[in-house]
Amino acid sequence: MNIKRSHLTIIVCLSLLATNAIYGQLENNILKQKDSISLNDTQNVNYNFEVFNFYRNTEYFDIIEKGQTYFGSMVQGYLKYNPHKNLMIKVGFITRHDFGSTKLNTVQPVVSISYFKHKWRYNFGMLQGHMNYGFIEPMYNIDRAITNRIENGIQGIYTGKTFTFNNFLVWDEPTYRATTNQERFVTGFTSEKTIYNKSKNFISFPLQGTLCHRGGQLNPNPNPIYSRINVAYGLKWRSNISPNLTLKTEHYFLHARDFSPTISQPFLNGNANWHSLSLKYKHIEWMINYWHGREYQSPVGTQIYNNYNIYDIYLSRQSRKMLMSRVLFSQKLNKGTCIDLRLEPFYDFEYGRFQYNYSCYIKFIIEDKLFKLKK
Repeated sequence: MNIKRSHLTIIVCLSLLATNAIYGQLENNILKQKDSISLNDTQNVNYNFEVFNFYRNTEYFDIIEKGQTYFGSMVQGYLKYNPHKNLMIKVGFITRHDFGSTKLNTVQPVVSISYFKHKWRYNFGMLQGHMNYGFIEPMYNIDRAITNRIENGIQGIYTGKTFTFNNFLVWDEPTYRATTNQERFVTGFTSEKTIYNKSKNFISFPLQGTLCHRGGQLNPNPNPIYSRINVAYGLKWRSNISPNLTLKTEHYFLHARDFSPTISQPFLNGNANWHSLSLKYKHIEWMINYWHGREYQSPVGTQIYNNYNIYDIYLSRQSRKMLMSRVLFSQKLNKGTCIDLRLEPFYDFEYGRFQYNYSCYIKFIIEDKLFKLKK
């Protein structure tokens, strides 16, 4: 990637402003799925019940993405059984109801087996997906926390003191001999290496990648086969100035490559860079982002960062530059309830106008032990 002097100037300025920090994108704890295992859980049968209400409205007006609204509620319930100190089994369901509709948008089973060994966790079935991976938004769509709340496949997670690694395969759509659709899957990884963690300062190198594939040879589907790769690498720097004040910045460089036999979108290769500076005080976080993408595309990235419209490939822009300002308020109301409010305006230099989105999320969880089985 050719890095212009203006881009280097931005990096230097942000680094000087953030004398002590990095993390870049808004914290998405409310969108994550969390569970754990302990020795005391062996032979226990626990229940988990979650209500997740969402309102996400994107007021976008340009050709890359039109605005849309997600407004509804999800209900997820499952039983968790630990037959062994290293083994966890979950069985349950999830539903999604979009307000304004009299029908459920989604009814889906929740089934997973998780095995824990040393610093590794292996998931088969329902994954610790979407926001749990730790991708930046241009690499993985934040909307998938709503549209793909349950991601199924296989996953390995390594959590060490100075190194973390998350590798997964999400099987989005199967194909059979009697059907005419194509199989679709996404595989990828996120990793982060800590190089400094002293005196309230934290510096690390993140590396991320995805491979998106659509194809298969079981049926004569006329749609082109595609295989597309996205990679991001960068630097993160965070400083805990006080117990209630944190300063962060992060910088990423991204590359997109289409390895499909037949190219079915406007750009073969693409590059981008993303820079962030944020300040968090107690429950409020304020952030500035700068994005510059040239022929960049990601099939599973947040659409607003792409250089073409994935729903109409004839609508594209070779270059996109955006400056974003974001405000997030996130707080636990009690042990099982939390709320998250966001306002995210940005200025598109090529489009020449301001656009924005705003969101509200409320999550309620109750979980407890039902009974203990005898060995």
